[in-house]
Amino acid sequence: MRFVRLLIILFVCAFSMEVHAGKRPVSEVERLEREIRRSPGNMDLRCALVQAQLEEGDTTAAETSWSYAIRMEETACLCIQKARICAANEDLFCSARYCAKAVKAGLLPEEDSTIYVTDRMSAGSVSMYVLQLTSEDKQNRSLWRGLAQLACYREDTLSALQYYENAFRLGDSTVLETMRELRSDMRQDSTFDTVIARLPFNRTGKEIELKGKLNGLAIRISVDTTATRSSISGVETMFMLKNNYISKEDIYESSNVIIRHLEIVGGVELSDVALQYDATQDSPLILCLRDLERLGRVRINERERVIEIVQ
Repeated sequence: MRFVRLLIILFVCAFSMEVHAGKRPVSEVERLEREIRRSPGNMDLRCALVQAQLEEGDTTAAETSWSYAIRMEETACLCIQKARICAANEDLFCSARYCAKAVKAGLLPEEDSTIYVTDRMSAGSVSMYVLQLTSEDKQNRSLWRGLAQLACYREDTLSALQYYENAFRLGDSTVLETMRELRSDMRQDSTFDTVIARLPFNRTGKEIELKGKLNGLAIRISVDTTATRSSISGVETMFMLKNNYISKEDIYESSNVIIRHLEIVGGVELSDVALQYDATQDSPLILCLRDLERLGRVRINERERVIEIVQ
C-alpha cells in the first residue's frame, strides 16, 4: 500500500513539473490586454499596448489598437504612438503631423526624442505643422514652448527666443531661465559664429526648394535632409548633354554626373559636385545636406525661410 501511495505522489509531482515547464511566459502585449479587460477606460494602458505591439514589430495590430483607443480620447501619448506607426510605415510626413498634435496635447519635444528625430528626417516638417497649429490656437503655451525647443534643436536661437517669449506672455514663467541662458549664449557665440550665406527657400508641399544654376543653366533645387547623395533627373541630364552644359566626359560609370559649377541663390558656389543619375526622378536636382556642409554648418531657419551656412 505504501508503495502504491509513493508511486501516486511521484506521478503527481512529475506531472506538475511537466505542466510548469511547459508554460509559455506571458508577453507584455498579453499582460496589457488582460489589464485592459479589467480597466477598459485606462488610456495609459491602451497607449502602452500600442507601444508594446510596435516593439514586437506588429504595426497592423498597433494600428488597430490605436484606432480603437483614439475614439475614446485623443491623448498626447496616443498621438506620439501614431507618429511612430507612421514612421514604421515610412510615412514621415504623417509622422510629423502627429508629432505636432502630440505637442498641442501637451507633450514637449524634450520629453520624447521621436519629435526631434522626425523633425530632422522630414526637413523640419514637425516645426512647420506646429507653427500651423499656433494660427488655430494662439493661446496654447505648449505649442509655443514646443516650437522653441524645436528651434533650439536646430540651433535657431533667435526663433527660439521669440517662441519662448510668446509662451511667457501667456503665463508660462518656467521658460524664464532658459531665455536668460539663450541670451547669454547669443552674446558669447556672436564673437565666434559667422553666417557666411543665407539661402532663401520656398516650401512646395513637403519639399524645401532653392533656386540656382548648374554650369550656368537655371534650375530648381530640392533639398533632401535624409538623402546621402545628391542626384539629377534623367530629363535634366539629357537636356544638359544635348545643349552642351555637360559633356560625355562629365558622365562616368554610366550613373554618375560631375557638375563643374553649382551656384545657389544666396551666395553659395560649389565646384565638382558628384550627382547620381536617376532616370525616374521627378525633381531636376535633389541636393543632400552633406554637399552644403562642405561650406560650413547648415541651419534651417523656418521662420525666415532661409538656410543659413554658419562658420
